[in-house]
Amino acid sequence: MNTLITGGAGFIGSHLVDRLLREDNKITVIDGHSSHIVVIDDFSEGKYVNLPKDPRLTVYDADILGDIGHLFKDIDIVFHMAALTRPQWSILYPFETDRVNTGGTIRVLEHSRNHKVKRVVFMSSSSMYGENVYPTTEEVIPNPMCPYALTKSIGEQYCRIFEKLYGLEFNAIRPFNVYGSRMNPKGIYSSAVAKFIEVIHKRLPLHITGDGNQARDFIYIDDVIDQMMRMADSTVHGEVFNCGSGTNTSINDLMKIISKLMGVEIKPIYTPPVVEPTQTLSDIRKAEKLLGWKPAISLEEGLRRTIEKTV
Repeated sequence: MNTLITGGAGFIGSHLVDRLLREDNKITVIDGHSSHIVVIDDFSEGKYVNLPKDPRLTVYDADILGDIGHLFKDIDIVFHMAALTRPQWSILYPFETDRVNTGGTIRVLEHSRNHKVKRVVFMSSSSMYGENVYPTTEEVIPNPMCPYALTKSIGEQYCRIFEKLYGLEFNAIRPFNVYGSRMNPKGIYSSAVAKFIEVIHKRLPLHITGDGNQARDFIYIDDVIDQMMRMADSTVHGEVFNCGSGTNTSINDLMKIISKLMGVEIKPIYTPPVVEPTQTLSDIRKAEKLLGWKPAISLEEGLRRTIEKTV
């Protein structure tokens, strides 16, 4: 099976590459050939160092809005993850966010359709829920609070249209707060874990926006990749799935757990709040029922693994 990953040098994408290469080792090689993986990344966020050197992997430094259609030839599965992902940045730059996220998704879907790709796995986001009912099921009406979240909701709708009109199968994943090694510590929301680990390790001041009581549903990267693999292989398609732990933790408690694991006592500095949900909490029963998936790594264990691989 040949696979193409947009945004494949990023945090989640590079972990997916690792998993695909491990799975490929279990496949019987026929006529001297095993499956091939193509990564497309413009390296605005992704890093070459995140990717292994492997003859089964080909990496292209390219923009998803550029001339990339030929790279979809003979591809079976597309994982579309390339996007501008910073919520607060999208509030300042809504046009650029929409151009890349919405426009880029349309281009990827069109290339996939033209080259008869079997299925697209779309990286959506739980941010589309905004302030909503908790725990949040996939059936609730989206309530995006920033342009980034809106573009993910629109991307899902385009996936549905392409499946309905052209027969291009899709599944979409709505991750909650993903953490693990290779995170970008420069972000604000999904990278809270990375920021805390970095500043505690360097003994720098630790800033928390608001009062720190805002709660997030943290999910370890390996569990996310496991769900994505199931979404690619399942007979189920045309669906969206939450990907979270089904529990949430306050930012204050997250800071305490990380500082305890790192053996450092720290007193945070609280800064003015920003526009964000007071909590996120996933209902993951749909993924359990249709994909046979449920998270396997606890928050403390996932944080321990992340710290070991980061510092």
